[in-house]
Amino acid sequence: MYFVLIFILLIIDISCNHFSSHRSDSDVKITGNNIMLVESLSDSKVFVIRYSPYNLSSDSFECSIMYNNSNEYIYSLGIGKKQNLNESYFYYGGEMKSNILSDDSDNFIGILINKDPEIGQFNCDYFEYQSFQLISSYKHQEFFVFGVEPYGQYAIGLTKDYLFIYRPFSDNMLIVKDSNDVWPINTIFVPISVDTGISFTIVAGFVIDGPLFRVRAIPTIYVISNIDLTVLSTWSYTTVFNSWQSHLTYSNLKTWSKKNVMSININLDDCSRILVGMPFINIVFLLTVNLNGTNLTLNSFVDNENSIGFGKSVTWLSNFEAAILNSDYQNCDSSKILLYRLLDNGSLSSSPSVIFPNIQQTLPTTINSHLIRMISTPSSLVIVDINNQILVISPSLSGYFSSTSLSIIDSIFVISQSIKCMAGTYKSDISIFPCSLCPSGSRNPGNLEANSCIICSSNTFCPIGSVADIDKSYLLPRSQAYVHPRSPEVTVFDEILLQNMFSTGSNDHCIFISPLFWVLIVIGFVLVILFIMGVLKQFVQHPKGHQVRNHMKKIFRQTDLIVRIISNIESILF
Repeated sequence: MYFVLIFILLIIDISCNHFSSHRSDSDVKITGNNIMLVESLSDSKVFVIRYSPYNLSSDSFECSIMYNNSNEYIYSLGIGKKQNLNESYFYYGGEMKSNILSDDSDNFIGILINKDPEIGQFNCDYFEYQSFQLISSYKHQEFFVFGVEPYGQYAIGLTKDYLFIYRPFSDNMLIVKDSNDVWPINTIFVPISVDTGISFTIVAGFVIDGPLFRVRAIPTIYVISNIDLTVLSTWSYTTVFNSWQSHLTYSNLKTWSKKNVMSININLDDCSRILVGMPFINIVFLLTVNLNGTNLTLNSFVDNENSIGFGKSVTWLSNFEAAILNSDYQNCDSSKILLYRLLDNGSLSSSPSVIFPNIQQTLPTTINSHLIRMISTPSSLVIVDINNQILVISPSLSGYFSSTSLSIIDSIFVISQSIKCMAGTYKSDISIFPCSLCPSGSRNPGNLEANSCIICSSNTFCPIGSVADIDKSYLLPRSQAYVHPRSPEVTVFDEILLQNMFSTGSNDHCIFISPLFWVLIVIGFVLVILFIMGVLKQFVQHPKGHQVRNHMKKIFRQTDLIVRIISNIESILF
């Protein structure tokens, strides 16, 4: 019976013909440039492709291409950011089961090309899988990343055990190099994130400082030559003594984990500047590398205090603009994207220029507030939420801003719309940034082009964000100084109570509620009783008078306080 059960399960596994990755990857795989966006949906075994212009809603701009093999699991996607319209293709890589009767799997990499003969026309029927390369010398790799050269001519891939150069348009299509021949002697390097430039590749990961993955690891960045995969330079993160980061050990690096993710991006306009995000230490670094890649140095860094998740994704939007995703992997709290501009001084600012979402660019209702991934095309910013919904913020012309409140919902894409800047604001560049308030001394009435603000007249009142200038003659002087109510002469509670106890107002109500009034009433009542008791004792000799006096003493003896007062006063007086 036992063998029969095993046989049935084996038949089910073969019939399903489904590859199950050992990697618990919850992040979506997405890539893109100004030509197209590509998302890999592992559950559906399909590539979803969206063509530009992204700010138009049309089914003709979308394609869905099934995986070439249902046994494939896609680890990563890549595309050249500077590819042309006639270079409509993207790279994909991952693992595929080499034997359906076992758990053995092989790595692979390939490209999917649009072979439409008419440039600029996009038809799903013209897509072809080409240059598929299977890497069977090495089995399952828990860490598999690759980067694509900016013009899309080749890809550089890295795993823990090997590196490779994939050139799909040459005869020598795949070059594989063992990790022991690349990294320094006795070094185990785990690659986490990679980006490829024209002449070198930047990879961020962990250097294992001991065997069996049980001891401390060091976050490290390598610069690798695109020609022969040799190490050109390196930089390692050093913690500040006794900081909370200094207590991290990174002891569990056997399997991929979203708590150890990194992000890296090379500036397309200035390849000497590299952004590296390490959310597990809550720091984003700006590194500088020389043109030949032999010198990698730290320029500046910015952190986000003691929380984690800052730098989960980093990307350049232009030469002097960047975006940083702050998203905590432990809690599904609302994420933020910090937008920086004017980075021409070469340093990261401690405070961002704009934070998304903001009052002009709110989060669409269909997008979850927990964001997990962000890339640039590089002109547009593409944001992915935890439900794999995609928000595309496209750049707007000067005088307009990219509104996400009035966005276009198209399939799984939500695309921003260009809206004119409101009165009192302006925008002078082509970007995804919101409009800025007119500075003091300038205005925007709202009926003109909002690419700049009009200078106000010198004799007018024109504060920041002005819609119109107001003649100062209409502004009447008004004193904002008011006499403060006179404070009481005494501030101690006992003294205030004593002062109020022996004070009465001018009206009947104040006299009636005054403690002094009722004290005098009680004293008068006591004096009357004392007078009557004294008269009965001294001047009345009749026995009846003594009986009345004794009867009154018995009555007042029930109230101990009054009796004692009367008895004491009576003994003194009489």
